[in-house]
Amino acid sequence: MEKDKKNNFDEAAFQLFKELEKENKRIKDFLIDNYRGLPADPQIEEEAHEYFINNSVFFSAMAAQNASSLITEFLYERLPSKSILDNYALNSKAGRAIRARLIAVEDELHRVIDDYCTKGEVLIGNLGSGPGRDVIDVFSNYYQNSSNVKAVNIDKDVIALKRGKRMASIKKVDHLINFVQGSFLKYVPEKKFDIIILVGILCTLQSEVCISILKTIKGFLNKNGCLIASNVTNKMQEEDPFACYIMDWVANWRFVYKSEEELKKIFEQAGYQWKRGFTDSYGFHLIGVGTPMP
Repeated sequence: MEKDKKNNFDEAAFQLFKELEKENKRIKDFLIDNYRGLPADPQIEEEAHEYFINNSVFFSAMAAQNASSLITEFLYERLPSKSILDNYALNSKAGRAIRARLIAVEDELHRVIDDYCTKGEVLIGNLGSGPGRDVIDVFSNYYQNSSNVKAVNIDKDVIALKRGKRMASIKKVDHLINFVQGSFLKYVPEKKFDIIILVGILCTLQSEVCISILKTIKGFLNKNGCLIASNVTNKMQEEDPFACYIMDWVANWRFVYKSEEELKKIFEQAGYQWKRGFTDSYGFHLIGVGTPMP
């Protein structure tokens, strides 16, 4: 298939089409036509949807529960797969950007922790954490022998938290992390956090909801605390629109893309002073850093 710049497919999409041409041409043709907005035969669309669910760990998890940490962990680990659909998810720009976001957040978290360590003990709240790989990695790499840096990973998913406990034990940082099952919005901290991480939570939410969430968790932070929160940018939609289409089609997963100006406004309206913003290496995810205003 010749590269169609008009549709802005990335190389992973073209590889997927090439494999589908051999395996199921009807589904390949449906995906391209439906992506272009052409009318779809309901029978072929159902066949395509069943194909995605039955032949992909990634897309079946997304369709079952689109907020599941299984989705991000799959992209973080990047394990080889025999599925052409899973390989597409791994190799798309949007898929690679998820791991790039993890790297960017871990780098920033390390710098912020080091800054707070000069002031004494540091307590981190990882809200909607999933297993909490970001905190586990940073603790394992830099603070394994420290007694001054600790974290609380909070998530509704008990399976994700059990996995996080295993990961923390393997990396010998389980003594530094507490795992709490439940909604972080209902959490009552025994001690206020110095740093809060909110990654992958705001991406599908309208600004008004984001402001409400940030206002709530502001009460969890020390007055000199730090919030690190992420959101997808419009660059993902511009540079990998086919991946965005696939996520919407498979699981009704629709992002609310925000610019740095918009995320900054959300921080400020929620009562935070915007300090800086940074992105992953693809520019698909903006991560804002702020401190609570009096």
